[in-house]
Formats: sequence, C-alpha cells, structure tokens
Amino acid sequence: MLENRLVKEENMLIAAGVLTWALVAWVGINQAALHTWQGMLNATLYGLYLVQFILIATDKVAHNNILFRRLATLAMPLIVLSLLLTANHALLPILFVIWASLLPEFFNRRQAISQLLLANLVYYALLQWHLHEQSNVFNILIYLGFQFFAYSSNQARLSERKSRLIQEQLNQQLIATRALLSQASEQQERLRISRDLHDILGHQLTALSLQLEVLSHKAPEELKPQVNQSKSLAKELLESIRAVVRAQRVQVGLDLVPPLEALMTRLPSVTLTCKTMKPLQSAELTQALLLVLQEGISNAVRHGKANQLQLSMEDSQSVLVLQLSDNGVGLTRVAARNASAKSGTGLNGTGQFGTGLGGMQERLQPFNGKVQLRANDSAPGCQLTLTLPALA
Repeated sequence: MLENRLVKEENMLIAAGVLTWALVAWVGINQAALHTWQGMLNATLYGLYLVQFILIATDKVAHNNILFRRLATLAMPLIVLSLLLTANHALLPILFVIWASLLPEFFNRRQAISQLLLANLVYYALLQWHLHEQSNVFNILIYLGFQFFAYSSNQARLSERKSRLIQEQLNQQLIATRALLSQASEQQERLRISRDLHDILGHQLTALSLQLEVLSHKAPEELKPQVNQSKSLAKELLESIRAVVRAQRVQVGLDLVPPLEALMTRLPSVTLTCKTMKPLQSAELTQALLLVLQEGISNAVRHGKANQLQLSMEDSQSVLVLQLSDNGVGLTRVAARNASAKSGTGLNGTGQFGTGLGGMQERLQPFNGKVQLRANDSAPGCQLTLTLPALA
C-alpha cells in the first residue's frame, strides 16, 4: 500500500535525523559536566532541539496546526545559535543541516533559502565578533552546501510523494469509475434486451392475438373454447412482457456500493460499511457523488488515520443526505470551526485546511449540493455530510 511505503520512508528519515542529533549532542554535552549550570543548559537546549524536531517531522501532535509547526521550525536555528554561545564545537552546524531538511514542507523556495542564508550569516557573525574566533569561511560554506543539499533532497522527496499520492488517487478514481461504468453497461444491456423483447415478441404476440380473435369468429363451436383459451394466453403473455419492460425501466439506477467496494480493494486495512443505500437514477449525480466520497475516504485514511468508515443514505421527498463517518483522530477545535465556517476548505497534503472540501463543493455545485465536515459528537473521528435536493 502506498501509504505504508510513505510512512516507512518518513520513519527512516526521522531515525536518521535523531541518530545524527544524538552524535552531535553527545559531543556537545560532554564539553561540560551535567551537574554544572553550563552542562544543564547545554543538555536542555539539545533536548529542546530534539523535541522540536520530533514535533515537526511527525504528525502525531498538532498535525492540523500548521502555524505551530512553522513556529517550531523557526525556533530550531535559534536553539542552534544559543548552543553556539554555550557549547560551541566544530560539529554544531550539522544541526543546521537537519533543520534545512524540514523547511520544504512549510516554506516556499524563496523563504527557505532566505532563512538558510540568514541563519548562517548570524552564525558567522557570532563566531567572528562575539566569540572573537577567526572562523574559517570555507568551512561555513561547506556546511551551507550540505544544508542546500538536504533542503533540495527533501523538496524532491516531497514532490515525488505528492506525485505518487496524486497517481494513487487517480488509480482509485479509475477503479471506482470502471466499476460504475460496468454497472451502467449491464443495466443498459438489460434495458436493451427488455425493449427488444417488447418490440419483437410484443409485435408478434399482438399479431397472434388478432389472428386468434378472427379465428374465434370462424371456428366451429366445438373449437371455440380452445381458441378463446389460446387468445387469453396470448394476451396474458403480452401483458407479462410489458410488465417486465416497465419494471426494468423503473428499476434502472446506479448503485454506489459496488464501485465503492472496488475502491476499498486499494485500502486493504480499511473497512467501509454501507447502510440504507439506494440506487440513483442520474448517472451524472452518481459519478459526482462517487468522486466526492472517494476523496472523503482518502482524506479520512490519509489525514485522519481512520481504518473504519460508515456510509449511510437518507432519501426523502425533498432532500438526499449521505453521511460518511470515520474513527480517525478527528479535528482540532480550530479546524472544526474553520470547516463549519468555510465550506470551501478541506485537508490538504500538509495536514492543514486547503482545497479538499472546495473541490467536493465544486463537484456538487451543478446539483445544488452542499458539503460539510465536522467532528463526531460522541465518538472520535469526523463526519462528512453531503446534502442535495432529491434528484435520485
């Protein structure tokens, strides 16, 4: 599964960052005894740097609060500069390299490069004028090159991850749409066969009934009961064929469950339970709902870490309501308030609110539909509600 592969890659990068930090911290902490104020201060700063790195590199804490993670990112070079004043050593700039690898996720190229240049300039200034060290500019440029390399590598990784997620989403849409088209083709074929039966057999049975009607007037008295019985049978058979055709025309509709089940085959560790689902008469509406639900399921799994989802439909004379609930991590208070206030926002790839719900709203706009995302009242997770006029 793509999500599992991406998680493994991110865990490997986090482990590499923690290991690098541990080696640098070991050298720095050993410069002063821990029972002294300088040793305690050094250990505190190194520990604070590690906490900041873990909070930023993982989405276990405050994954919906992009502002918090940006501020934590900006605090990391300040910690390194503080360590320069208390525990300066030759390996300290390596912490800038770790920090540089985090910048692509929260800042654009210009902002990230500006921060890198500013941090290294301040580092050089502190060495030159505050610590009165004749620092080697060449060494600083080497570390700056490592920082740009870490930044560029992670930026390329994030771009590749985005492309792979988009490709996976397109594959899911293709699978679901193919299942929907297969269902529509089967129903169209059944409708065609029923129409052919009506046109061919109906015409022949009508002609047979007319022939039997004429024959009933010309047949001898002893044969009239058999002729009338044959005429009745022909009429009953004709009415039965017409009833079958009418039933096929009335029952023609597209069911969302089969394409959604096909979609779930791409998510083997996730279960979807469908309740009170009914066929929809509009192929365009069914297609739009399918794409919206596919995006809702992807967001619940990717951002909400959900593994159980429930889909229900309520169809009345005036409104059609679909509710997709999950058991994920839910929404923060700020995120929930934003989702209620802005129907055009949703979760994007960085875990903040972006254009997800906006795209859903656009898909349902031709049907006067509305999209709402809110936290579950009495259970963890979220609930995506789609409301439309009764078109099905």
